[in-house]
Amino acid sequence: MDLPELSLDQLSAVLTAAPTPADLYTTLSDYEEQALLISTTNPAKRELLTTYYTNFFFSHLLTDQIYEARALTRRTPRDLLQTDPLQNCLLLLRAAWQSKHTEIYKILRELPWPEHSQSIVRSYESHFQEKTLKEISNSYEAIRAGVAATYLGLDPATVERGDPTIIQRFTTLGWKWDSEQQLLYPKPNVAAPPTDGSLQKELSRVMALINNHAS
Repeated sequence: MDLPELSLDQLSAVLTAAPTPADLYTTLSDYEEQALLISTTNPAKRELLTTYYTNFFFSHLLTDQIYEARALTRRTPRDLLQTDPLQNCLLLLRAAWQSKHTEIYKILRELPWPEHSQSIVRSYESHFQEKTLKEISNSYEAIRAGVAATYLGLDPATVERGDPTIIQRFTTLGWKWDSEQQLLYPKPNVAAPPTDGSLQKELSRVMALINNHAS
């Protein structure tokens, strides 16, 4: 079955209709052949391609395919990589690769993104927060509230002033809060053992998380 022609309206429809990040990734993957045949010199098509590759990049991150996201940036037309949104993607990729949480949130929240990419950027921010919560739950027996807040892109100073809404975000997950010591005690996540193919990736992410905090 032939795909509808790639356009900004069609991209919006795909983003809205995809029931899961995996479905979104699959559909955008199917459009890559079309994208490669579109000229990058036409200003209107250039905007379309920039938005397409930005959304396709985020669909990789939403499905935790950081290695594949890196490969995508290498086959994206070189002149498109000079546009602001794709430069932002490269910055985000570097920050995610190095597990620099503060930089990740700054890039997502403060740098400009195409209008048709706003929803997927916000979706990835939520996904990244949830994934980070799981990682620190399994990496720490105890963690200072300010440090935990930083991992989630929250203001650590607000936590240290005793804002109960932020502490509640952790305690609703089953974490324990010691107000005297200002420590959170994470509740480990019980998950199925990873496959051999994903074990190394998981270990790399956890070690990067710990090393980034220690540095």
